Amino acid sequence: MVSEPVWGRPMIESGPRPDYSPFMVVPGFLTDRQCDRVMQLGMSRGPEPAEVEELGGSELVEGLRRSRTAWLAPEADTEWLYKKLATVAERVNRQYRFDLSGFIEDIQFTVYEAPGGFYTWHQDGLDGALGDRKLSIVVQLSDPTTFRGGELQFFEVVEGYDRNEMVEFSAQVAMRGTAVVFPAFEYHRVLPVVEGTRCSMVSWVSGPPFR
Repeated sequence: MVSEPVWGRPMIESGPRPDYSPFMVVPGFLTDRQCDRVMQLGMSRGPEPAEVEELGGSELVEGLRRSRTAWLAPEADTEWLYKKLATVAERVNRQYRFDLSGFIEDIQFTVYEAPGGFYTWHQDGLDGALGDRKLSIVVQLSDPTTFRGGELQFFEVVEGYDRNEMVEFSAQVAMRGTAVVFPAFEYHRVLPVVEGTRCSMVSWVSGPPFR
C-alpha cells in the first residue's frame, strides 16, 4: 500500500456545479506504447487470483469475481503513470468537486481471461474499509481485437441506453488507452470474457469519507 498521497492539495473549485454524470470517458489517455509498458509491468509482478473486499477483510469469492491482479507501487518505473492519473483526476474532478487528497493505494493491474473472467455488480467504495475511495479510474490496456466479451458496464448504461447507444458505449470504452473516471460509489460490472484476455488497470483517488 502507498503510505502517503502522491499529491496533497485539495481539488475544489468555486463556481456552479455542472450536471451530474455517473462516469466520464477520456479517449486516448494512454498511447499503444504506454499500454504495452503497463502490461509488461503488470505481468512482471505475477498476477494472482483476485480477492473481494469484505467487512472482515479480503477473500476469494469466485461467484462474485474471477480475475487475476497485481499491484503497481509508486516507484521509478511507475512515477509517470501516477502523474498522468493525477492529471486526469484533477481535470474530471472539476465536475464532481470532491474533496480529494491523493493516491493511498497502489494501482491495480487486472487480467480477465476466457472462459468466463468477470466481475459482478459492485461499488469500489462508499463506506466501511473502502470509504475513503472517492474516484475510480479504469484504463483499457488490451487491444479490443484480441478478446470478446469483458464489457465494462454501468447501471446508467444498462437501464437507460437503447441497443445502439449501448453498442456505441461498449465500443468506446473498449478502445485501447481509454480511461473511464467515475465516483467510486457508482455500481459497475465487467461481463464475462468469452474469448482471449482483457487487461486493464484500476486506480482510486482517496479523500475524506462522504458525509
